[in-house]
Amino acid sequence: MCTPKNAPKLASLRANPAVALTVDTESHPPRILLIRGTVERDVVDGIPDEFLEVNGTYKLARRREEARQQ
Repeated sequence: MCTPKNAPKLASLRANPAVALTVDTESHPPRILLIRGTVERDVVDGIPDEFLEVNGTYKLARRREEARQQ
């Protein structure tokens, strides 16, 4: 998961790093994945490659980031 450094949820995650995530389908029979755990944060400069890889609409953002780094 990726989020901006100024996202309001970060304060909540610092105070209580316990998290739960649910992924399910709309088809029948439903398939559900439940994940519970503790947040581990890694602060990085720029936009993480993993975020750009799964968000095809952000290719322009990647180009901007690459141009900024040159």
